[in-house]
Amino acid sequence: MERLLTMFEEADPFATWWPTIAALTVGIVITVRTLMSGQRCPNDNQIKEQIVVVTGGNGGIGFEIAQALAGRGGRVILACRNLEAGKRAAAIIKRELGCRTPLNSLDEDDNPADRYFVEARYLDLCSLRSVHHFAGQLMAEFERIDVLVNNAGVVFANTQVPTEDGFERHSQVNYLAPFLLTHLLLPHLQRSEQGRILFVSAHAHQGAKIDFDDPLNVGTWSVKFHAREAFAHSKLCVLLATRWMARELKGTSVTVNCCTPGLVRGTRHFRK
Repeated sequence: MERLLTMFEEADPFATWWPTIAALTVGIVITVRTLMSGQRCPNDNQIKEQIVVVTGGNGGIGFEIAQALAGRGGRVILACRNLEAGKRAAAIIKRELGCRTPLNSLDEDDNPADRYFVEARYLDLCSLRSVHHFAGQLMAEFERIDVLVNNAGVVFANTQVPTEDGFERHSQVNYLAPFLLTHLLLPHLQRSEQGRILFVSAHAHQGAKIDFDDPLNVGTWSVKFHAREAFAHSKLCVLLATRWMARELKGTSVTVNCCTPGLVRGTRHFRK
């Protein structure tokens, strides 16, 4: 017994701790990678010929959403502020989905040979006039719209520089403009057998604060508004608007949801 106690007293703790630390580090890394690797949606239903509008579809989460829906047969419209980037994204989606035939060409049965319909349209959410123009074009061109994904947004933008409409940038781009776009397109969404509206939010809404004397941050409140608070505030507004809209459209053919996708592979937040 005395010999055993002597061994413990003379033992170098670091000689045994380092393997433990290394094992814990490896375990943490594996756990984090497993949790953050995400899940694939088990639903692979086809949406052939359904009209899908994805804002901010030229990159990030919007790009991944657009590619997935185009792969299921949807006619996807990428609504982008950077039109050239949107066109490149549309070309990449069609190429990755295996569509290498010329646009508007026909197959042996005189059906469109271009299997995947993906195109980019200009939309600047910093301008409510642009939102009206974009919605007007879609409603004039299509008889209905089946899916609207309000994905585009800004993160940590300059809160001191308002939009051309006089609103704080996070409030307009993340909340006001998408809400206006949804309102304008709602009649066309209601023409769909199963209209779908999706707002993309973030967990940041949990830390949001709203000044009810200036809920849209157009006054002096925006001067002392930190970008982090502005982003959280806008996402809380998105969540509240979604719940209100879902309640208003209950019993109709249109379903409204809000989601927080977290980290998505292939985006700047989570590289492949």
